[in-house]
Amino acid sequence: MLGQMFFAVVGTVLAYLVFHAAQILYKNLVSPLRRILSSPPIPSYFFGNFREIGDSPDLSANWERIYGQTFLFHGMLCVNELYTSDLKALNHIMAHPAIYERSRTFQEVSRRLFGNGILSAVLDQHKRQVCFDCSALATLKRTTPQRRVLNPAFGTPQVKLLTEVFIEKSTELRDMWTSEIGNASGTVEVLKGLRNMTLNVIGQAGFGYDFDALNPHGKSSELQDAFAEVFHSPNAKFYSALRLLQSMVPILGLVPLPGGSAISSARSRMENIGRQIIERSKAVLVSQDGVKATESRRDLLSVLMKANMSAELPESHKLSEDEVLGQIPAFFVAGHETTSTATAWAMYALSLHPDVQHKLREELLSLDSDNPTLDELNALPYLEKFVREVMRRHPPVVWMQRTALADDVLPLSQPIVGRDGREYHSLPIRKGQAVRLPIVEVNTSEDVWGPDALEFRPDRWDNIPAAASSVPSVWANQFTFLAGAHNCIGFRFALAELKALLFTLVCAFEITPAVPKERMGPVRARQVQLPSVLGAKHGTGLPLVLSPLRGAALAVFPQGRMRMVDGDEVRREENETRLSAGASRPIASLTMLTLGAGARRRSRRRMPEVEVICG
Repeated sequence: MLGQMFFAVVGTVLAYLVFHAAQILYKNLVSPLRRILSSPPIPSYFFGNFREIGDSPDLSANWERIYGQTFLFHGMLCVNELYTSDLKALNHIMAHPAIYERSRTFQEVSRRLFGNGILSAVLDQHKRQVCFDCSALATLKRTTPQRRVLNPAFGTPQVKLLTEVFIEKSTELRDMWTSEIGNASGTVEVLKGLRNMTLNVIGQAGFGYDFDALNPHGKSSELQDAFAEVFHSPNAKFYSALRLLQSMVPILGLVPLPGGSAISSARSRMENIGRQIIERSKAVLVSQDGVKATESRRDLLSVLMKANMSAELPESHKLSEDEVLGQIPAFFVAGHETTSTATAWAMYALSLHPDVQHKLREELLSLDSDNPTLDELNALPYLEKFVREVMRRHPPVVWMQRTALADDVLPLSQPIVGRDGREYHSLPIRKGQAVRLPIVEVNTSEDVWGPDALEFRPDRWDNIPAAASSVPSVWANQFTFLAGAHNCIGFRFALAELKALLFTLVCAFEITPAVPKERMGPVRARQVQLPSVLGAKHGTGLPLVLSPLRGAALAVFPQGRMRMVDGDEVRREENETRLSAGASRPIASLTMLTLGAGARRRSRRRMPEVEVICG
């Protein structure tokens, strides 16, 4: 009896898989794009081109040179996927979110990992979760009602309030690295430190949670461990492929594939921590002193919950408890991984371009403050150009995907001569067609940016090409944060954090390569591209040589004693007490000493020798 049931179940599953494979084959064969567009060879009928795209960051650009801006390639199970970097086509896709939605595969994978947050929201949910009009609740009647809850948390006023947190956490990272290398040059694995710093930022600024990730003696948090298990474990890439397969073949969700228990455990831990954070924030909001407490709490979750609990917001437009819970891992992923990656690329670019580094440092040191506001940072023109060039040349997320929810006609700016010999000025799109949006290739297109598109040159932003105005964009004429209804809602947050990090680190260290340029290159982990030592056995990492500059802050340890052997005047920030060069005195608690702003601007020499005696 049991044997019959077993074979019946296995037979049913196999029949379903055969049926599903037949569906894919039929759709591929009848697709009108198949007779029009060329495609690269298929190395595997199971993986399609999936593995080689992940293993070779330059492959898409090479395909463009062979097949043009628009062609077909094959994903897992050989599903046809349309690739296009044609700007007219991309603008059409971005302008029609009701037709071109986030792929069901992406939504399902995100839902399995994070729940019902913004990363997995479909269009109707997304409208309710996100408001792209930055005005206050008073504009209720003039805006789409559903797009109101998340926007206040990511608007410019809120990001300005959080800049102090960005500077504070950047300073903690600077001091950790200063302590690590002492008063001499030293090689530092910067990606690990940046990840821990941005983790602290999203904990504090995102939901008022202290990860204490930069404490070398601290223990990692439960939420941090859960995230690392899913994204940074040695098997993360394999698990990612299995999750993708499960989302494409839903019945496989019933099969206990490898990594499933680890993902379920991580999701459960994320939810447990998330509920604790939400309950704490809710208690503050409804307390007797909730108004005062809320004004003092500036984290994104508190602002989101305040907007969601507003009496002016109709009940039908409020986020459910599960949707609020889903925002925590969404904040965690979007605010942690991508910003640390962008900063790693920025530091790598500085190490390769000492002239750019010198010019940027000169401008940053012109600020008469160790704790600049966002307005002060935004007023620095070369910093702005540098950040734009980093995000153009090295976008952290390298591609996104959309799926057509209905038949459509996709216009093209450049006509295509099809395989049938006919000229096409548009393409017929069938419902269910997957479309790859290549962010890196758009940002480095020679048709847009000229023959030096692959060069890192911040001064290009003094006179950008006219063609750049055609790039679908929410910021700086580049595709990095996408455009339209599904643009990156947190782009202001990410840019402010990046500028704060650059201000703190570039003023503190001279940055030079630790390994030859030829041994470095981009490595892709899912949709994120990181700078790394090629062929490294322990995954991604970015070693750089940091040399302390005179004028950087000095960390003083508890019960320690500091002596400036050869240096300038320093200031004890606690009480503005001045310590002259050569002085030696005990420090009773953890204290930060920095050179005065004037001394920082006057000197470009290395930091003086420092003697730290721990008592």
